[in-house]
Amino acid sequence: MKNYLKLLRWQNLLIILLTFIILRYCIEGSILKVNGYNFAFSTLDFAMLVLSVIFIAAGGYAINDYFDVETDEENGKFNALSNGIKPQTAVTLYLVLSAIGFGLGFYISYKIGHPKFSLIFFIAASLLWFYSSAFKKTFLLGNFIIAFLVGLIPLLIAIYDVPMLFIKFKKDIIQYGIDFNIITIWMLGYSIFAFGYTLLREIIKDTEDYDGDIASGANTLPIVLGQNAAKFIAVILDLSLVAAISWIFLKYLHQFWSLIYFGVFLILPNFVLLYFLISAQEAKDYHKASTTVKLIMLFGIAYAFVACYIFSQI
Repeated sequence: MKNYLKLLRWQNLLIILLTFIILRYCIEGSILKVNGYNFAFSTLDFAMLVLSVIFIAAGGYAINDYFDVETDEENGKFNALSNGIKPQTAVTLYLVLSAIGFGLGFYISYKIGHPKFSLIFFIAASLLWFYSSAFKKTFLLGNFIIAFLVGLIPLLIAIYDVPMLFIKFKKDIIQYGIDFNIITIWMLGYSIFAFGYTLLREIIKDTEDYDGDIASGANTLPIVLGQNAAKFIAVILDLSLVAAISWIFLKYLHQFWSLIYFGVFLILPNFVLLYFLISAQEAKDYHKASTTVKLIMLFGIAYAFVACYIFSQI
């Protein structure tokens, strides 16, 4: 059981679950409450949306280990298929979990009157297969695929919930000019944040896995351009993200508690990350940088609690 939990990356699945819950109830819920409204997307339907994403992500992790046995061994990383789980089991898990995820996604898409939205789940599951089998070793393409899929998670809340709000409260929208697109803007902001830092982390991880990727015939950014070039690109990307965060604060969130949170939990850790990146020489140094990016992403999600408090004071 322990190896199966590791195969499916239960910690990452938990983060996906918490991300959905925190953004729905702290951001969307607070915005609706301030304006005197409640959710239009039922708790059961929301749970199905979350489960659909979790099942597809779990399937993606399973198939990733299937294709990554050799590379993980070269890099000294844990791979469940090297620890008792049969390769065919990983493929079966991918197919079953992806099918369940797509089924749930199709159901909720049909229920809100947009069955075509179910293509999101089909495309995501397919991309995870092709990412693991081929695109992961392709110059930048694999990095962008994972960043896109991670960035899509917050946006799914707006894609499925906001249209229902416009239907449920159509009369108020016409009469009072209520605009629920502010929820979409918040979720889009989180999506861009998730995309940028996931792309950064993927580049750093590729630099960390340089030796194993060479042995497996990969063409990742550090292999094609060199580790120093990859490091330089990562530094520029991080500085760009810091600039974007600072701009968002100055333009939209210039409030005392936001200032404290942004400074301590977002800007400061980014400078720590820059230090780790600039001074990195070995795989373990890049691993520190990768872990720091993950912490920054968690801090970014946790800002929703601060936003919730600010909304409660309105």
